[in-house]
Amino acid sequence: MKRSSVLKKFDKEIEDLYDKLYKIKELLEDTGDYELSELGNSFLDQIAEGLEDGDISIENIRDQISG
Repeated sequence: MKRSSVLKKFDKEIEDLYDKLYKIKELLEDTGDYELSELGNSFLDQIAEGLEDGDISIENIRDQISG
């Protein structure tokens, strides 16, 4: 598989991942429970931070794919 194809598919999967995370956050917000809503926000922030700034980040993987 060409690197450009892998990169395109990777980016699409990351986009889908963020979509799912936001759906989880919205689900918890829709309960009307303030504590659940705050947990959802914190959960999303925690995962997003790890994906963007962790030891292995999305950008690290993108760079490796691009070669």
